[in-house]
Amino acid sequence: MKTQLINGVSQGTLGIISRKVGDKKIVAQILQNEFTAVGLCQGDVVRMLVASDIAEKTSDVVVTEISGVCPQHIICLAILGDVTSVEAALKAIESRLMSK
Repeated sequence: MKTQLINGVSQGTLGIISRKVGDKKIVAQILQNEFTAVGLCQGDVVRMLVASDIAEKTSDVVVTEISGVCPQHIICLAILGDVTSVEAALKAIESRLMSK
């Protein structure tokens, strides 16, 4: 599993993410500049489902899958919110899933 934080995310990066997200409500939030940070998590489907649940239970964030093409059943999540909330979500995910 890999994680990364983008603090003060750029409009260009948000544009790329918005084109890779299937949920139109989340795309609208992205395009309205509602988020100042993005956490990215990449891993197998099971871990990413657990990571999504951990993130949403830990802090006030929006989690969505970033669509891509990967034959190894690897997916990427975008964890969207303010810096403090995204950092807390990533720390909780790393604490629970990276130790296993």
